[in-house]
Amino acid sequence: MNRRFHHTAAIAAFELRQRIGSPTLLIGAAAFAALLALGHWLYWNAPPPRPDDDRLFGYAYITAMFVSLRFGIAADTTSGFRDLLAGNLTTPRRYIAGKVQATVTFLLAFAPYAFVLALAFSAGDWRYALWYPTLFTLVAALFLPAVFAAELALRIHYPVAVVIILFFTILAALEPFYGIEAVVRFLGLRTERFAPESLLPLAGRVAIAGILLALLAELASRSLRAAPPKATRRR
Repeated sequence: MNRRFHHTAAIAAFELRQRIGSPTLLIGAAAFAALLALGHWLYWNAPPPRPDDDRLFGYAYITAMFVSLRFGIAADTTSGFRDLLAGNLTTPRRYIAGKVQATVTFLLAFAPYAFVLALAFSAGDWRYALWYPTLFTLVAALFLPAVFAAELALRIHYPVAVVIILFFTILAALEPFYGIEAVVRFLGLRTERFAPESLLPLAGRVAIAGILLALLAELASRSLRAAPPKATRRR
């Protein structure tokens, strides 16, 4: 058990080291800061009463996740590193588990960064700085299974784009039958600003999403084990 955890943690640490300082992470973090700064500049320069909105936090967070949220499996598949690692140095299950662990860690680590910037730009508004990073971290966690499935099935490096397009497509398709409000409530996305208890339905959906992500990870690891090894070309 300890050996399995050690292998998984090592893969997660390796993945995180690759992400730290990578251009995509730097661009995502910079885009988040720039959009959040713009939102607060517009807020502080608005005539009173100032708007009661998120000051572009949502757009900033989505942009950052669009650029930097991924599991890294598609990149490994393209380079051939996935077959080398999962086929020789560790098991497919530990490889996939390490990737999932790294992505969840990245998502959780981004929250303090968002909190610090939100607190600074809002001039010490603790409610604002705590609410929006918590809310959007939960929302991102809710869609992690979809991001994982999109990256694995399509082998794309920016799976969040596919998930966003697919989400709004499904929302538009269901709107005539159920209404957008019903779909939003079903997903737990209907919240009341600065009311922590209103996050409970969303937190429950995130727990279900975690179970679904674990099942998808297990299916992915089994598909890797079932895949025949690629023959080495001789020159």
